[in-house]
Amino acid sequence: MSDYFERLLADPTSFHNAPYDLAFTLTIEQIEQLHLEGARKRFGELRPRLSVLDKLAREQDIETIDAIDDIAPLLFPHTVYKSYPISYLERARFDKLTKWLAGLTTTDISHVDASGIESIDDWLDLLDAETDLTVAHTSGTTGKLSFVPRSKEQWRQTIVHSATIIRHWWGRDSGPNILEDKIPIIIPGYRYGAAAMQRGNGIQVDLYAGGEENALFMYPEARFSADVASLAGRLRAAESRGEAGIGDIPQILLDRRESLLDLERRRPEDVRHFFAEAQRRFGGRDVYVTAMWAILFDWAEEGLKRGIKNIFGPGSVLLTGGGKKGKDMPDDWREQVLEFLGFSNFYEMYATSEMMGLCMMCEHGNYHIPPVIIPFLLDPATGTPLPRKDGATGRFAGLDLMPNSYWAGLITGDEITLSGWEKPCACERTGPHVVPPVRRYSEKEGGDDRIVCAGAPEAHDRALEFLAELSM
Repeated sequence: MSDYFERLLADPTSFHNAPYDLAFTLTIEQIEQLHLEGARKRFGELRPRLSVLDKLAREQDIETIDAIDDIAPLLFPHTVYKSYPISYLERARFDKLTKWLAGLTTTDISHVDASGIESIDDWLDLLDAETDLTVAHTSGTTGKLSFVPRSKEQWRQTIVHSATIIRHWWGRDSGPNILEDKIPIIIPGYRYGAAAMQRGNGIQVDLYAGGEENALFMYPEARFSADVASLAGRLRAAESRGEAGIGDIPQILLDRRESLLDLERRRPEDVRHFFAEAQRRFGGRDVYVTAMWAILFDWAEEGLKRGIKNIFGPGSVLLTGGGKKGKDMPDDWREQVLEFLGFSNFYEMYATSEMMGLCMMCEHGNYHIPPVIIPFLLDPATGTPLPRKDGATGRFAGLDLMPNSYWAGLITGDEITLSGWEKPCACERTGPHVVPPVRRYSEKEGGDDRIVCAGAPEAHDRALEFLAELSM
């Protein structure tokens, strides 16, 4: 048994800064052992400290994890992180929202007094200032944002982990060591905010760039507002219901929305300024770029129209993902982005906001699931775990063993195909991998996705009701 494997068994969080290539040399037997022992460890540690997990286990008489499928009934739908009443946001009841959040983390936030808080942004700032949490929110297409209670230390581990992937994904020391050799970072987005895209910005500036003077953002002073994201979603939801609006909107939210709309109106001008700054400050140099493909294509399309290409040095790296995100792009969109940037060394991932682990795409187009994520395929109709068999298709669920202060065992809205249980990928990396395409069930089902959990549905309902009662 290798030291690497023994460390993972003893502490799955050690994965965040271990040589990443080793993860995909483990045998299937080692991976299965890590899954079972890791699941027992996390369940044993978190159940006594997370009342909602304890409630779900008690409702289903689950006391021990004897086989890996015993975890499946303990996987929450991803909507658990937005299971609070929407009235908490509409009526600025952030004291209750704090109590609701406390039921999802082992971090003590009982001392936080949010009774005078009027906006989501201010609530998130309060939690930043007075707790060990750095809560991230999702985009919330319906206006109801998910809040993931990741800790400050976990965010730092996430950024270190990404650097470790860049260094070792294509082979040991195949990429730059950006933790040691500082590199300019280029991000065509907001510098500040609590969305998952912005939460790591400050740490990246510190650990990768070595300071603000070595970083460039599209909006270096602006914040992506959680309030505006929520408001926009609620307005869209009201419109889809044929309603004229959502009632009285506080002036503070209208002001923040207007500021963001003003930024969007200035976007073409800001993009041109961003080009000029990127070329002036970092043109020809090796840089680190991170953004979703769809955002990068906007940038590349504008640049190529103006005859601009090969901006950065050939040793640059790109960390990206997200696919086309429904955007209408030409067949050669990826090639256009790379032509514009001037390098081809990109790292593409499949990931969820609730998990710390990333599934990286290999040279054969498959996304490799790291051994600290226990993947499940669920029958979309019954929620029953499907056999670990190559080529099976179903709903993706998983338990990430790296988070040790919240339960990262979730059922996603994605339909995937899994392989790698019986035969390794053609790239010779071992372990399970996702075979594209990844599809959202909501798109497949015409906008509606009813998640059926493994185990007893009423047990999940009672656990979520229990979580809501904690905030009363």
